[in-house]
Amino acid sequence: MRQVADDSGQDDRAATARAHLAPLTEREREVARAIGQGHSNAQISQKLHMALPTVKAHVSRILTQLGLNNRVQIAWLVHDANDPEDT
Repeated sequence: MRQVADDSGQDDRAATARAHLAPLTEREREVARAIGQGHSNAQISQKLHMALPTVKAHVSRILTQLGLNNRVQIAWLVHDANDPEDT
């Protein structure tokens, strides 16, 4: 019975995290997922074929839109969202 309660809590946390990520553009979500995978700005730039200043701009917009203070908070949010595209 306890396992059911734990799963429900994880589902709630995932739903909440997804709702927080929803206002982001698809490109911003791609950058957020890459941050969640532990990539640096330079790695994201190469992986997503973006200029480094563009990646930095996306990271800044993500932080501002979501009211976060650092990349670790973005990574936690992406992790909590259990995004299937995050693999």
